[in-house]
Amino acid sequence: MDSNDAGKAENITLVDFVVLLLRQWKVMFSCIVIVLLITVLVIFLKPVKYEFTTMYSVASYETVEGVKRGLETPEEVIAKVNNVFLEQQQRNMLSDSSVLELPFEVSVNNPRNTLLLRVTSLSEDEHQPLIERFHDGLVQAIENDQSNLVNTLKNNLQYQFEAYSEALEAARTSSSETAGELEAAYFEKVFLLERRIDSINEGDASQLAVRGLEPVGLGRSFIMAVGLLLAFLFAPIAAVMSIFVKKVRVAYQRGD
Repeated sequence: MDSNDAGKAENITLVDFVVLLLRQWKVMFSCIVIVLLITVLVIFLKPVKYEFTTMYSVASYETVEGVKRGLETPEEVIAKVNNVFLEQQQRNMLSDSSVLELPFEVSVNNPRNTLLLRVTSLSEDEHQPLIERFHDGLVQAIENDQSNLVNTLKNNLQYQFEAYSEALEAARTSSSETAGELEAAYFEKVFLLERRIDSINEGDASQLAVRGLEPVGLGRSFIMAVGLLLAFLFAPIAAVMSIFVKKVRVAYQRGD
């Protein structure tokens, strides 16, 4: 009798196997429903996060060659932000009794070949006012720090401009043989200094905590597609396991 059962088990065809699975349609259907329910729960319980971005233009000026240069390199400003300004702003925010914790992190980077700083935070939409407040404080800290450099540069250039302007007036009223050459040289210096003073950009934020159009992370459609795939993948596995458990139970009962 045992040898006949073994022979039947060994001679089972693919059709017989499929029939066995189809007989377990209730198990497969239950498995699909459970996986889909879990997927729907994940979709609705998963927090939807957006990226909030602030763009800041570093204080800059134009060189004699017409090249725009920063008073500081973006990397130097980022180093100050990461080591000083971020912690200061966090302390200022947490000192407010209405703010218990900051539900977001802040990162700062420099888009390649630009004098821009990109400040980003990832959080839910409901935290946008808090992010705006944090980014605004951070921008003000950067502006205050860079304003000292801007004022120093402007004072130096203004001093040179006034000195060369006086020299230009003196050359114009001079009767010296070299007065014409000096006037041309001083005029060029005055022109370049005036152009450089006018080209100074004190640094400002072009946008403040602007929310991205699309959520960050896995989208709902992607999660649903993965859920459907897993549901139809686990359904036959659950059917096979059901058949196996039943066979083991029958064999055990016969052994008793």
